[in-house]
Amino acid sequence: MKFSINPQMMFGLSFSVPAQVADKHLKLAGAAQLKALLWLLRHAAENPSSEDIAKALNMNHADVCDAMQYWIENGIVTQDGQAPIEPETPAYAAPERAAAVEQIVEQAVSAKPTAEQILKRTKESPEIRFMLNEAQHKLGRTIGYDSQATLLMICDSYGLPVEVLLMLIEYCVSIGKGSINYIAKAAKSWSDREIDSLEKADEQIKILRRCEGLWKQLCEMTGISTPRPTSAQSAYLRQWSNELGFDIEMIYLAYEEMANHTDKISFPYMNKVLINWHESGIKTPEQLEESKAQPKTAKPSKKKKNEGYEASYDIEEFNRRSAEEPLVYKKQED
Repeated sequence: MKFSINPQMMFGLSFSVPAQVADKHLKLAGAAQLKALLWLLRHAAENPSSEDIAKALNMNHADVCDAMQYWIENGIVTQDGQAPIEPETPAYAAPERAAAVEQIVEQAVSAKPTAEQILKRTKESPEIRFMLNEAQHKLGRTIGYDSQATLLMICDSYGLPVEVLLMLIEYCVSIGKGSINYIAKAAKSWSDREIDSLEKADEQIKILRRCEGLWKQLCEMTGISTPRPTSAQSAYLRQWSNELGFDIEMIYLAYEEMANHTDKISFPYMNKVLINWHESGIKTPEQLEESKAQPKTAKPSKKKKNEGYEASYDIEEFNRRSAEEPLVYKKQED
């Protein structure tokens, strides 16, 4: 069965929808998020508030705020004239992995508990009731059904203990990523890597904080204006700092090396430079200077044709005689 748009509707009143919404977010966004965005796109010229959206769609105001936060974090919507956030698009993710992530998110959305189930769990479990109340406190806002269902799903499906989830929420809020959608993705990542205790969570946050510090220093040294690194850039920073053991000085030198060869910022290029230094045993700027000062080993030259072959005649004598003695041509007798 195939479908097409009524031609009469194409020439009537209409409004634009960003292609990215259809290409990427139809599978990732929930029903409330899509409804809120469509209404906002239709009334964008009116600069509506969250209260206007909630009233028009008969939605809870907290749910509207959660829905809008998803689109803000993905660079589709801006808030109160703020600069748009750069969408996080990990360049290193393979198509198979991206499809797998979408499938996981889709399954997670369909596995959300109902409002009745949430109410029942909060009555039966003081721990769940505490988690939802504390989450509201850390987020600084009242959370509606969608957010409550997602947080409960994280505990039940991902297996994260309540205290670990609350620590994750606190960290996400501290970096300006307080949307429930972002928290759910981070929780899935922590679950996959078995970060399921306060000790492991604390170590992971220390690593993340160290990467944030490196990014801030790199921005100050290079003039990069992006406030936060993308997921791919964060992964590179973790690798350079934790696995390769480089400090900000060496990372900056790799940036300079990259800038000398390309006009655009390329973390993959910097990564190749730093891996090469690591394999060469270069860990400090002094060692790098020493390696540059060392003369390069000359490549063995290719042997010329007939090199090493000893002629059976004296070529100098041949040349001398050719110059002194005239050539005589004799007619061949029959």
